[in-house]
Amino acid sequence: MKGLKLILLVLALALPIGIFLFLKIFGKNEFSVEPYYITGVSVPDGCPLPAARAYAIPERILNRLSWSEKDSLTLFLIALKEDGKANLERIQDRFLDHELRKVWVQIDSNSLDFDPIGKAVFISLDSLKIFKTCFFFLKEPYNLLLVDNKRRIRGMYVLNNREEIDRLLLEAKIILKKY
Repeated sequence: MKGLKLILLVLALALPIGIFLFLKIFGKNEFSVEPYYITGVSVPDGCPLPAARAYAIPERILNRLSWSEKDSLTLFLIALKEDGKANLERIQDRFLDHELRKVWVQIDSNSLDFDPIGKAVFISLDSLKIFKTCFFFLKEPYNLLLVDNKRRIRGMYVLNNREEIDRLLLEAKIILKKY
């Protein structure tokens, strides 16, 4: 009876250790951040219809916002006036400019209550609303858009939400690791 208990005790301890070591040696723990709208997108009323394939933001739109294909990732802040300087500084501290390019899309320079980190692009209010609705598909409260070098939307985030910024930082790190 003692021998059986000893064997069961050894198995009870050895089996989890064996599984852990097997997964550590042969397992691969990787995540991927898939692009949004891979199968197409439903367009809001009054917006131009994109091709019926995976959605990519039109290049002419991104070129107006100082986007470059050379950048691995571009983060667009699309807001009229926001309070989120601490979160902006977290983003700036985590990534170098060549890793994550930041573009702040505003209607005028008076709407910025801080010095922009990255490039600031000023457009009309009508253009901002059209970009946000028809091309970026940003609904309230989302105001940050992550775009890769193939013009695909990789993430939508809320600037004033700490958990959303944590998710942005993690997803951008995962995407950059793949590139």
